Amino acid sequence: MVAGPWGWDMGHMLTQFGWKAAAGILLSNGLYFTLFRRELTALEDRYAIVRVKEEIQTRYLTRRGVDALFGQLAKTITEEAGTRESIDRQIRDISARIDSELEKEYVPELCEKGYDEKLVREAFGQRLEEVRLRQIRRLLPGLLPPDQRGKFVDPDWNHRDDPVPVWVTLVHVLFMGWTILNAHYAPLFILGMLFFLGFAKVTEDYQNSIDLKPAMLVGFFLAGLVIHGGVQGWWIAPILGNLGETSIMFVGTLLTAFNDNAAITYLATLVPGFTDTLKYGLVAGAVAGGGLTIIANAPNPAGISLLKRHFEGGVSAVGLLRAAIVPTALVFTMFFLMR
Repeated sequence: MVAGPWGWDMGHMLTQFGWKAAAGILLSNGLYFTLFRRELTALEDRYAIVRVKEEIQTRYLTRRGVDALFGQLAKTITEEAGTRESIDRQIRDISARIDSELEKEYVPELCEKGYDEKLVREAFGQRLEEVRLRQIRRLLPGLLPPDQRGKFVDPDWNHRDDPVPVWVTLVHVLFMGWTILNAHYAPLFILGMLFFLGFAKVTEDYQNSIDLKPAMLVGFFLAGLVIHGGVQGWWIAPILGNLGETSIMFVGTLLTAFNDNAAITYLATLVPGFTDTLKYGLVAGAVAGGGLTIIANAPNPAGISLLKRHFEGGVSAVGLLRAAIVPTALVFTMFFLMR
């Protein structure tokens, strides 16, 4: 948001912000490790269980092996017990009853509209067969031949143990590189994204589920920021322009707790005559407060998606704020003292 308007490059970010942020992170992690070392030690047994479970999953009880075994057992059981024929016969009996009741009610009505009675009965038969198959797919898909079964959506698909071919991983890396190189060239970026979606569909056996909703929401937010942010200078310019370096750092940190820091920094680019010290103070405050809430920083939702399953009921917004106050204060102090 500020690199272009203010002429900041990678070297400037590393010397002015990068190493200070890294030092603050190391201090914060060291402090929290010291404070919660007993809790971390208590996690050792749980971690060992997870490691053993992963080894069992990948070496002894793989998904494909278990599915194949259960498939053979299910086939043997249904053939020996006659379950398939019995259930299919019951579903056909239900369909016949429905057919009889509907025939009395609707066949005469359709015939009155000019339809041939024979065609009406044939159409009803086809529709009832569709209903029968749908119910079997919904309740007992294993009774159907493989080509007639509905697609099974595995709730644990993203945690499966199947190996991913090296060439699939390399293609992912290439798409990531293409996206980074062409991030500011919309036609090339969109072209790469469409090709990636096609590649993911073709190789879906090796892909995790693609969830575009979070990315689209962030994209719409940033698009709205660019579209509507340009007309916000009338109120943001007087506020930010009249603040000193220290006060603007506090304001930047506070606003970041309720807004994406991209919004804060973008609005700052609309202020004319913004000095270098004010630019530093605002960005430093926005960076320091980037962990106070999920919305404060774009990588936060990615971290939440990875960690939320380890928290009962999800990550608490109040708990996150309380836990982030001390690291925020440490990073803020680093930026303030070494400005």
